[in-house]
Amino acid sequence: MIESVKIITEKIIPLIEDITLQQGIPKGSVIKDNIKSLIEKSLSIFQDEAEPSCIISEVSQNDFDKIFVGEGNNENEAPLKMIYPQADHLVLFAVTMGEGISRLVTELFNKNDFALGSMVDTVASLAADKSVELLENYITEKFVGNKLTNNGFMALSYSPGYCGWNINAQKKLFSFLQPQQIGISLNESCLMTPLKSVTGVLVYGNKSIHQFDSSFSFCFNCRAQSCIERNERIFNH
Repeated sequence: MIESVKIITEKIIPLIEDITLQQGIPKGSVIKDNIKSLIEKSLSIFQDEAEPSCIISEVSQNDFDKIFVGEGNNENEAPLKMIYPQADHLVLFAVTMGEGISRLVTELFNKNDFALGSMVDTVASLAADKSVELLENYITEKFVGNKLTNNGFMALSYSPGYCGWNINAQKKLFSFLQPQQIGISLNESCLMTPLKSVTGVLVYGNKSIHQFDSSFSFCFNCRAQSCIERNERIFNH
């Protein structure tokens, strides 16, 4: 059963320190007035233009087996391959910041307003990531609240295209979840429109199942290295 989850824009507004860090400004730096002005304008634009939408659907392990395999191009050592069979619950998700904000970013770049375009793009990307974190908390609280498990459990998200899970798995994920109903489409290269959209699976289980070392062969070509922060969240949960 596909369920809509309401995402309130005000709850996904990124912190200024996260925006500046994403823009390459080190922590603790003095932020110049022109940068502050760009950030304030970008946050205002995002609040006016963003239309966050989200759907989720619990999926059986047998069904997710097919989604995960996709077209058979996953890395043999993909961590999710070892993680999801240990899960208590698997929940597919799709979240988008809406077409309006993505279109506006494109328009700003086309007008050569690269400074504002880049800043709005950063704000929207961080907001999309924050939406997924809200979903992780939502799923965790849902199952813990129903007393199906205990507080040693948590949900974490995994998306095609990362950590050895081939991006072509998007095709079967889309077939099952139908994100088109919230305006997300998939092209032949498995890239999504609007760009500020995220899909994947929320894996709920004992937090120990999510722990893995970032020493796989594909880790060396990864620019995100988000698993380091994720592991910190697990240990501090």
